Amino acid sequence: MDNFLISIAGLAAFGFLIVSILVGITTTRRRQDAMDRYRYRPKKQLMVGPEKRCFQLLNEIFGQTFYIIPQVSVSSLLSHKVGTQNRYEAYSFIKDKYVDFVFCNKATMRPVCAVKIDDGPHSNTNKTPGSDPKDMQKFFRSAHLPFVRITNPRSIDRQDIIDEFSRVIYETSKLQNKK
Repeated sequence: MDNFLISIAGLAAFGFLIVSILVGITTTRRRQDAMDRYRYRPKKQLMVGPEKRCFQLLNEIFGQTFYIIPQVSVSSLLSHKVGTQNRYEAYSFIKDKYVDFVFCNKATMRPVCAVKIDDGPHSNTNKTPGSDPKDMQKFFRSAHLPFVRITNPRSIDRQDIIDEFSRVIYETSKLQNKK
């Protein structure tokens, strides 16, 4: 009797394995078929409006010294693996978050500054924890990486950018001296 039950359990397990494999294969095929149905085209512009204007101004002022890279994920810039903190929870605050621009050293590609355009209520449609530019400022401050918020991009000019960058770089240098 026991051998019979063991045989039935073995057949059931084997049947379950076969069904699982078949489901996996059909799911993969359906996904591939769906992917083949969709088409894409390039966008006409990567940036428009205030973002484009800020990018042009930043390149005009800093482009000789730094690469200015648009639309970079925060998790590409900041490591959440610090000490013994809860890495999953730390990552949850920065995943799916982006900064508008990152300045990188041309020789090393090391990030030296992050920029977020804060255009009031229009820019913060994502209400997840950590998406507010003030929260992002905390993340970058903890990493000792300068973070510049451009709060009025529609009327920003060359001198405003220079003043804001000077202020942030000065504040960040004070943080690094406290280490």
